[in-house]
Amino acid sequence: MRTFGRLWLALGLSAGLSLTGGAPALAKGKGKAGKGGGENANAAEIDKLKAVRLGDPKAGVFKWNMSPEEVLGLVRDSIQKKYQPRIEGAAQDPGKQQRIHDEMERELQAVKKSYAKFEGQKTGLDVSIVGPEFQQNTGEAVLVAKEDIWTRYFFFFENGLYKMFLAFNKDAIEGKPFREFAKGMEGKYGHAKEVYRDEKVMGGVKRILDHFDWSAGGDKLRLIDRSEFYGVYCLVLSDSGTQERAIERRKVVNPDQPSGDALVEAVIAKDGNDRDSNDNIIDRITGKEIRKPGDEQKHDDIVVPSVGGGGKKPASSPAPEAKSKKKSGPNDGLEL
Repeated sequence: MRTFGRLWLALGLSAGLSLTGGAPALAKGKGKAGKGGGENANAAEIDKLKAVRLGDPKAGVFKWNMSPEEVLGLVRDSIQKKYQPRIEGAAQDPGKQQRIHDEMERELQAVKKSYAKFEGQKTGLDVSIVGPEFQQNTGEAVLVAKEDIWTRYFFFFENGLYKMFLAFNKDAIEGKPFREFAKGMEGKYGHAKEVYRDEKVMGGVKRILDHFDWSAGGDKLRLIDRSEFYGVYCLVLSDSGTQERAIERRKVVNPDQPSGDALVEAVIAKDGNDRDSNDNIIDRITGKEIRKPGDEQKHDDIVVPSVGGGGKKPASSPAPEAKSKKKSGPNDGLEL
């Protein structure tokens, strides 16, 4: 519980706050919906998620449409400030001080090298925890930085920051069930809308809680469950307007691929007729039954969509003219 308590303190929460409260409303909650769906949220608290150092706007904030260079500069400043007390404390031991400098430099270089443009080349990110968050050849890119309680993925569209994916460290979760963890978040950000997905099982369809949804002005916040494959929960903060443009680009460039979190979109979509829009959701998303690796013999009666585990379909091949262009290096345009 010690690490979990530190998490709530870091987020400005009381460890006991809302963890004993009632359950949130169901998918069609009674709260007033904000722009882009979800519930109206505490905008001031959501803004703190953009702080370079969690909850401390005085340390600087990440702003939508920042370039990768600008984001990297703020991350660099944050890392240097983190190491500064240790460096000053080792002033009487030059050898130790140099080791701390070297450690800091390795962390800075790791962030710089993490920058990747999604231009058709496959990377480990395609099958990672953030796999459903981007597509190839759509003007998207990512930069990754490890922070105290999570790993922060900065997503860019057309060279501008539009989304931050915050994957909590496992020790920050400490085995808390998803709904219980979400109650603590509601104590901070306000009442959330619950969004469900349907999973086909033998004899019917099982309804499963997929994520919690908030909206604040033009910002959209989701708490998503990635515990089945990765053992963690994640916050996804995005600029709803830019995200919509990114989704439209994906539909044009990769028409055969889901444009976002396909399962969630299918659950909340309306098809304009009297038929239950979710009665064949899995078939509409996948076109076939998809099973988790290793489940072919163990669970032959279960059909599991490959969402949340990084199971993305291969991206469409780049256009012929794109093949003739020289590929940029993953760190082009980024300087420490």
